[in-house]
Amino acid sequence: MQYSWQKLGLLCGLLIFLGSCGGSLENVFAPDPSLVEQQEQSDSGDGATTALPTDFPEEIPRYPEAQLLQVEGNRTTWAIADNVQSLEAFYRRAFATEPWEIITAPAPNPNGLLAITARTPDLEVTLSLSESASPATNDSEQAVTGTTFVLSYRRLGAETPTTPDPAPLDNADLSAQIQDLIALDIFTASEFQANEIITRRQFARWLLKAHNALYGDRPNQQIRLANTTSTPLFTDVSANNPDFPYIQGLAEAGIIPSNLTNETVTTFRPDAPLTRETLITWKVPLDRRQALPQTSLENIAETWGFQDATQIDTRALQALYVDFQNGDQANVRRVFGYTTLFQPQKNVTQQEAAIALWYFGYQSDGLSAATVRQNNQTENQTETTPSETPPP
Repeated sequence: MQYSWQKLGLLCGLLIFLGSCGGSLENVFAPDPSLVEQQEQSDSGDGATTALPTDFPEEIPRYPEAQLLQVEGNRTTWAIADNVQSLEAFYRRAFATEPWEIITAPAPNPNGLLAITARTPDLEVTLSLSESASPATNDSEQAVTGTTFVLSYRRLGAETPTTPDPAPLDNADLSAQIQDLIALDIFTASEFQANEIITRRQFARWLLKAHNALYGDRPNQQIRLANTTSTPLFTDVSANNPDFPYIQGLAEAGIIPSNLTNETVTTFRPDAPLTRETLITWKVPLDRRQALPQTSLENIAETWGFQDATQIDTRALQALYVDFQNGDQANVRRVFGYTTLFQPQKNVTQQEAAIALWYFGYQSDGLSAATVRQNNQTENQTETTPSETPPP
C-alpha cells in the first residue's frame, strides 16, 4: 500500500509540472525549424535553386510526390518514381474532369506517352516526356528510378492592352493569338469565326496579309500584290475579283501552283474549302524562303511517321519534310498537335488557319505576330510621346 501511495504522489507531481509548462509544451515538442527547412529544400529537388514560378497555375493537376527538377519560363520539368503508364493514366483521368477538355492526345501507347494537351476556358497545358524520360536524375547526379516529364502551360486570352488596338475586339473570348492577328489587321473580329471552315480565297488573303505584316520593316521580303491590269492566271479569278490581288500575287510569287510553275492548273476554286495539304503547301515555302528539297515516303515515315503518307500530294510531302525540321515551331505541331494521321484532305477551320499564320520562320530565324504587335505599339507610343526640351 505504501508503494502505491508513492506512485500516486509521483503522478500528481508530474501533472502539476506539466500544467506549469502551459503553452511552452508546443515549443518543446515542435520539430526543429532547420530540419523543416532542409526537408522543404529536399522536396524541391536539392532545394536551393528550383522553385515553382509565382504565376504557376494552381489548377494544373500535380502528380503525387512529383519532384520539381527545372523551370524554364512556362515549361516545368518533373520527376516521379513511377513508370510512364502510371503518369499517363493519372493525367488522362485528371484532364477528363471539368473544367478540363483534352484537345490532342495519342492513343494509349505501351511504349510510352508522347504528348497530351488539355484546356480550360483560360488555360492550355501540354504534358510530354522530357528528352531523358527514364531514368531521371537530379543535380546531385544520383539516379532516380522512374520518369521525368514536362508540363508546359500558357494562359488563353490577352491582357488588356495599354494602348488602343488598330481594330476593335468584339469577342472577349478570342485567344491571344487571334487578337494579335486582328491588331495587325489580318482580319476583323467580326470576320473571324473560329469553327467555320476557311475557303481557299480567304486563306490566300490572310496568308499574304499576315506575311507582309510580320515582315513590314523588310520591303525586300514583301510579297507584291498583283496589279489588276495583269492577265489572270486562273479562269475563275478575274481581275475585278476583290481577292484577285492576293491570289494572283501569291501565284506570281510561285507560292500557289499555276502555269508559271510549269503546272497545268487553270482554275483556283476560290470558294472551295482549304485542306490541310494545301495549307502546308502554301505556308511552308514562306517559312523556309528557299526551294523545297526533294523527299520520299521513307523520309516522312522517319520524321512524322504518318500512316496515311501515301495519300499526300508530292508538293505537300516536300513541305511536310521541311516543316518537321522546324521543331516546336512546325506548323503541324502548332496547329494539329500530335497525330500519326495527317488526313491531307481534311478541311481546315479559321482557328487552325490563324494559328498557322501567327508565326513565320525557319528554325532560329522567325517572327510571331505577338512580337510584331508589341513592337508596333512601342513605336506608336514613342511617336506620340512629346520629347522633352531642356529649359533655357
